[in-house]
Amino acid sequence: MNIGDKLREARKQLGFSQDYVANCLGINRSVLAQIELGNRKVSTEEALEFCKMYHLSSDYILGITEKEDNQVVFARGFNALTENDQREILNLIKFKNSLNKR
Repeated sequence: MNIGDKLREARKQLGFSQDYVANCLGINRSVLAQIELGNRKVSTEEALEFCKMYHLSSDYILGITEKEDNQVVFARGFNALTENDQREILNLIKFKNSLNKR
């Protein structure tokens, strides 16, 4: 899969339209379409913005790793939560781990 394919797949998984993403990133929708089709290269700055918006690692986008590291994605998302929500998730993880040990 090339960068464009990965970006298109990530955008669709998040339920974002091309118009929405292009508007958020400050680019034209036709530019985004060309990137997703593999007809336009992505600058370093654009790649970083895509990674932030889609919660993807740069290693995955650049083809260094074949699969997205869900732990990295989780960590980024986790840090964006309120302290209360983080505590609730950690308690749920502890609970699930205790069930698995039985």
